[in-house]
Amino acid sequence: MTDNIMTGLKLLLITAIATFALALTQMITEEPIRIQAERASNEARAVVLESADEFAELDVSEKTYPNIMEAHEGRMGNNITGYTFKTVSRGYGGDVIVIVGIDEGGNLSGVRIVQQSETPGLGARVGEPGFYEQYRGISAENQIEGSALSAVSGATVSSNAVTNAVNYAIDYYQAELADGGGN
Repeated sequence: MTDNIMTGLKLLLITAIATFALALTQMITEEPIRIQAERASNEARAVVLESADEFAELDVSEKTYPNIMEAHEGRMGNNITGYTFKTVSRGYGGDVIVIVGIDEGGNLSGVRIVQQSETPGLGARVGEPGFYEQYRGISAENQIEGSALSAVSGATVSSNAVTNAVNYAIDYYQAELADGGGN
């Protein structure tokens, strides 16, 4: 009986030490991970909206726009040069997170896939420039029809997920930011 108690206490002690070590590691790495993620997001924003040198976060209603993770106003000095949107859409392998830039003229200035778990060698090709560069220059006046673009062969679901993510940004832009929008 005492052997069982001793074994149980040893296991309890090992578990407590391991839990403490994991919690300590999480506390130490949490801020550097957050800073690195913010730096990566800032770099992606700068790529999709090259005309801006600083970005101010906009308030987005999660209830009204559940697929808009964040939106930023791009500025060069005192001038608004466009907007960036981080959107999420469901792909074949999971969520596809996209950053979309819309310039002051109401055209798509860039699209980047920042996170995806699509099938390697197939759906994951939506993250290649040959696919996402085709969005550049398209008007954000209306939603993009999937048939207007070249989908990745054999990965229609993944291609449509990116187009849907871009369309979420266009919807928000038209409703809230473009001339006659809500704001």
